[in-house]
Amino acid sequence: MDVIEVLKTGMSTELWGMRFYQQAAARTLDETGKAVFETLVQEEQTHLDIICGQYAAVTSGQGCVSMARAKELAATVDPLDIFPEARAAEELIPAKATDEQALQMAMDFERRGYDIYAEAAAEAKEGDVKAMWEFLATAEDKHFAFLQETLEYLTTNGVWFFDDQELPFFEG
Repeated sequence: MDVIEVLKTGMSTELWGMRFYQQAAARTLDETGKAVFETLVQEEQTHLDIICGQYAAVTSGQGCVSMARAKELAATVDPLDIFPEARAAEELIPAKATDEQALQMAMDFERRGYDIYAEAAAEAKEGDVKAMWEFLATAEDKHFAFLQETLEYLTTNGVWFFDDQELPFFEG
């Protein structure tokens, strides 16, 4: 894929992910789960800003720019102009989905984003654009791990939390 197509794919992924997390936060009953989704909304917005700024730079003939410059240019692109169907985002999470199912769906979003960005980073030759894709791939990977730990917390009543605090007796 060329850089514009990858940027559009990334923009779509972040936009729909952000919408998903907004809906998940609004309907999640568990306060821990709600906080996770609200944090992810903010982070997806940051990623969307970086991608929108890169898109603005590339489509205006500037080529790829640093992430700092991309953030400065972010406001010049409205992703809803490119993906108007996202304006009327229907319910992305089925009404009967549990918090755990919503977390699984979110993990799938993050896995897809990671795959897109990791592939783009592997193919990138320029320093700034390669750094951006690597940053985004790393962020998606961290989101996945965060969601996985949250899912584990919800399904095991917090056992993973204590794994970091206390060592089993046979380890000393």
